[in-house]
Amino acid sequence: MIFGTPASIDAAGLFKLPLPMQAEGVRLLFEIGRTVAHVSAPLGLSTRQMRALAESEDVFSRGGDGIGQDFQ
Repeated sequence: MIFGTPASIDAAGLFKLPLPMQAEGVRLLFEIGRTVAHVSAPLGLSTRQMRALAESEDVFSRGGDGIGQDFQ
């Protein structure tokens, strides 16, 4: 899923993703300078929910990461 611009956040699309990917998407929005209010409003989340999502320690890893690395 590609956001495109911060104004084009698609809450339905975001919430279909696994939790680690949701958290990463939210963290990326914060990294580009969006505020909690700018991110939480289109997603329909409270500030508390938004911070909990952004602070999630779940790590996203793509399937297949690490396969064949022992041969390098």
